[in-house]
Amino acid sequence: MAGRARLWAVYFALAGIAALAGFTAAIWLPPERAAAVAAGAAAITALPVTRVSARIDRAAQERELVADSLYAVGADGRLPRVRDLDEPLALGVHAAESVIRDGAEDRVPPFVRRDREDDVHAAIRRGGFILIVGDSTAGKTRLAYEALRNLCPGHALASPAPAGIAALLPAVQREKQVVVWLDDLERYLGGQGLTPALLARLLGDGSREVLVMATMRTHEHQQFISPPSDAPADERAQRERTARELLQSARTIRIDRHWSAAERRRAADAQDQRIVRAVDDERFGIAETLACGPTMLASWHNAWTPGGHPRAAAVLAAAVDCRRVSMHAPLAAAVLADLHVRYLEQRGGSRLRPESLDEAFSWLCRPVHGATGSLLINSGDGYQAFDYLLDVPGLQPVPEGMPADLASHLDHRQAYDVGFAVGRLKRWEEAHRIHRAVVAERTRSLGADHPDTLAGRYEIAFALSRLSRPAEALTEFTHVAQVRTRVLGADHEDTLAARQEAGYALGQLGRRGEAEQVYTSVLAARERTMGPDHPSTLRCRHNLAFTLSTLGRLEDAHRMAQEVAADRTRVLGADHLDTLATRYEVAYQLGKLGRWGKALRAYQELLEDYVRVVGPDDPNALAVRHEVAVGLGRLGRSAEALTRYRALAEDRTRLQGPDHPETLRARHGVSVNLGRLDRWGEALTEARDVLSVRERVFGAGHPDTLISRREVAVCLGWLGRWADALPECRRVAEDRERVLGPDHPDALASRNDLVRCQEMLHESSMRSDEE
Repeated sequence: MAGRARLWAVYFALAGIAALAGFTAAIWLPPERAAAVAAGAAAITALPVTRVSARIDRAAQERELVADSLYAVGADGRLPRVRDLDEPLALGVHAAESVIRDGAEDRVPPFVRRDREDDVHAAIRRGGFILIVGDSTAGKTRLAYEALRNLCPGHALASPAPAGIAALLPAVQREKQVVVWLDDLERYLGGQGLTPALLARLLGDGSREVLVMATMRTHEHQQFISPPSDAPADERAQRERTARELLQSARTIRIDRHWSAAERRRAADAQDQRIVRAVDDERFGIAETLACGPTMLASWHNAWTPGGHPRAAAVLAAAVDCRRVSMHAPLAAAVLADLHVRYLEQRGGSRLRPESLDEAFSWLCRPVHGATGSLLINSGDGYQAFDYLLDVPGLQPVPEGMPADLASHLDHRQAYDVGFAVGRLKRWEEAHRIHRAVVAERTRSLGADHPDTLAGRYEIAFALSRLSRPAEALTEFTHVAQVRTRVLGADHEDTLAARQEAGYALGQLGRRGEAEQVYTSVLAARERTMGPDHPSTLRCRHNLAFTLSTLGRLEDAHRMAQEVAADRTRVLGADHLDTLATRYEVAYQLGKLGRWGKALRAYQELLEDYVRVVGPDDPNALAVRHEVAVGLGRLGRSAEALTRYRALAEDRTRLQGPDHPETLRARHGVSVNLGRLDRWGEALTEARDVLSVRERVFGAGHPDTLISRREVAVCLGWLGRWADALPECRRVAEDRERVLGPDHPDALASRNDLVRCQEMLHESSMRSDEE
């Protein structure tokens, strides 16, 4: 009865959401988008309740099993036992093709022992925090489930909702033996979720047997454990640093989606035709085949066929991209009804003869061979894309404007997370727009001086600094620092964070002396309040070393970077990402000092460590590969550098797409080294291609665009085409002076380029006259 009541609640909740959608759209969206929202909302409210009920029946039954017997605390305040967990689907194990066995439906094939099973068992015997990492449908949840059933049958099980960990703490603390089950750990990080302090309270003082068992997708783990090489120094990364600290405290065990030969041999011995068929298909991992992942992916691709299920394909594309921008909670149908419109229009709109929304949702939620549907239903909480589809290669970038449209449907906390995720993608214009809206809402509902409002303004400032608008960023950072000084105190970490970023903006403006003063002042405060070995103190020293370099104090910068690297090795460990980041700075300063032989060796050693610690496709490893190529070029080994840049450009394209800033940066290196090899015609072609993409993606005045325009001018000059080079040089000089100011070093260098080009053109003209 409770489940059926929830079904009716779903319908009326959808109707309420639909009514609210028009009001929300009017605030956040332009009129044409608001109309689309209204149309989608009307379509959702028109869904017959009987069809809604039919679609969520199976999901509701499975969630009722969870709520009524597995996750709930009993009337006596006690938790269920692990030995009672006879329904793995309820704990997140993916269903397989349904078969009838002994007169009952069987959606869970027999377990096949994995190569890492002994490692998981050893970790369980040691206790503490265990994290199994792997791609979606690698089999990590099933492995954890079977290991617990084997080794911890008498333990209590606590499996809280993402926002309910702290509330479950008393029940956990009453148990002598207990497992805290956190499937898809990314849902529990940030906000009121799991933190190092809460983890310590869960684990206790060692007098009880407490095991925190978690799983996490590889991509999500990498996002937290390995931030980009240009990640911000302080507050903006605070949540991620907290999550990273938490993840680094886990005993991490990785499993591969593609099964080993030994695992396949064991699977071939299983008495289950589903497993036997999965073993025969060597293109995929066995677990992903059992979960019908490849079949779902093929169905999604085929659905775009005109007259097929193109609207369903568009809805699914929107749902996938929502999760890619950190919206992990289920979304209402009305939201997806609005968001899917841009995807459908991009693929042909009405020419595809799309089906109705009702038919689209019905098709998406239909199980594939009796397994999980492509779009999961969370018992009335909304819809969420099947996680396998997030890990498939070749996904297109999230469309421009989609994150802002999504944020318009969310509360300010969720919208903040989306803006943060968009910033991680370096789409700063969109991040800026989202955070402007977040701040407006927080100012209205919380007040201008509320910490959350100030955090939003910090994000606005950060986006402005990355949009090459340092004067505006400095104004915002200064305001945030002043209010925090008044509200929180001058030595509060958030106040110091804002001041430190103000120092960064000063450096961008070429006011490097003032930047040094700010960093020095913040460093003194951090040493006084936090101590010299606090990670934030060490981070400030790291930033000060870089600032000294920009002031031309290269020896001082190099010496400080070496000291920070040594201190971070001592305090954090040799493999800690902050330690590796400072080793990067040491190598960078060696290059600035012209000691390219030592710099290259330092980069090569660092690259080996990054690959070992975080893998070859990690953003930091890719960044160091770029510097290795730079070092080879500086040492006159241009042929080797060209090979490195080309390989890097291919990997960047594969991992981040052809328009990503770092992909284009690698291609710029290709052009530079073609020129060094005196292949100026090829260099010009590559430089023009990169310029065209940068101008389209970033705009004509973006610093990277101007770098490419200068490279085009250089190539033209070396080809003797000074008349063609002159307008390019003039445009770079004018744009840099306008954007950066007349006294910025890049603006001064561009004026020198212009003068040099004019001189060469004059000499060329004189020679022509003489001839």
